[in-house]
Amino acid sequence: MILKQGFLIAFEGIDGAGKTTQANLLYEKLLKRGACVVQSKEPTDSIYGQKIKRLAAGERQYTSPEEEYLLFINDRRIHVENFIRPYLEKNHIVILDRYYFSTIAYQGALGLDPKKIQADNEAFAPIPEFVILIEVPPKLGIRRIEKSRGEVPNAFEKEEYLTKVDKFFNSLNENYILRLNGAQRRSQIHNTIINVVNDVLEHYIDRLEQCVLSENQPNYK
Repeated sequence: MILKQGFLIAFEGIDGAGKTTQANLLYEKLLKRGACVVQSKEPTDSIYGQKIKRLAAGERQYTSPEEEYLLFINDRRIHVENFIRPYLEKNHIVILDRYYFSTIAYQGALGLDPKKIQADNEAFAPIPEFVILIEVPPKLGIRRIEKSRGEVPNAFEKEEYLTKVDKFFNSLNENYILRLNGAQRRSQIHNTIINVVNDVLEHYIDRLEQCVLSENQPNYK
């Protein structure tokens, strides 16, 4: 599946919503169809992304919201320059597990200005053609983290904080956002995503043929 131009899809939602599962399912489905598709997630494994992961593991209390925000910005700049934009310029479908909408919600919940966050990011980061926002109540998200993953919620996954984050996600009103009920069965959510993506991609397809991805594809998964 060769496109006339690059196509960026971002999966968003609070922790435990099922973003990663649905991003993986969509990637695998499009890959089987022969699409020029790549997949990545944020935070990445850059030096800034690694610092963000350490914050989640317990260092967050030593970092101000402004310092944390700069880590996300710097990590995303590297991601855009080295992965997202190059593949979009090659007319690939790029699937992201989190993007700057998460920064709007999570850093907005810490008191930073969401409009400024969006403007800062859109000054250098491509705006997606499509954002799939999977919505679940924070209690359900935390229960999934604890039971399905067998993990203890980290610094980004506390219920009081996620409730604030959820409100910022709810305030997003861009016309390219598709909101889905994350409490539905995984297969039901996947089928809805596939149907919508198929409809949207019809306007971008140039011709059908097998796509051979470069063997030296950068890996930010």
